[in-house]
Amino acid sequence: MNYQKIRAKVENPLLTAFGALSPAVPVFFDNITAAPLNSTTEYVRVNVTFGLTNDPTLTSSIDNARGAIVIRCFSKKGEGPARNQTLITTAVDVLETLNDSTKGTTGTYFKVGSIEGPSFSSTENSPLFMGRVETSYVATVLS
Repeated sequence: MNYQKIRAKVENPLLTAFGALSPAVPVFFDNITAAPLNSTTEYVRVNVTFGLTNDPTLTSSIDNARGAIVIRCFSKKGEGPARNQTLITTAVDVLETLNDSTKGTTGTYFKVGSIEGPSFSSTENSPLFMGRVETSYVATVLS
């Protein structure tokens, strides 16, 4: 199973999309330095989890995985929901685009499930407002 190929299928388009916003928004993935604990600047946090991996197949050249993607978008609190909704919309657009690919004979084939959210939250102590979306996925790494 090539977990890095699956992660790259999600992470690369998210980096590109959030980097194209004005201003560009930093994106932090699993086990990569995260924004400071009490950050007052906007950022995006992405978690890609793996559930069922290596479903039985007819050949040994195909690896299948199922899992979840959770995207949390943080924006300044007290300035209304518009900026956070822009960040959430960017994330959802990327997730929906992942379903546009067709299954070839090589590479990584990726499909997301129903997208849940957005849900929004904020605590009194935090300087940031959080929007969250999540989805399941199925990926096949083809040799």
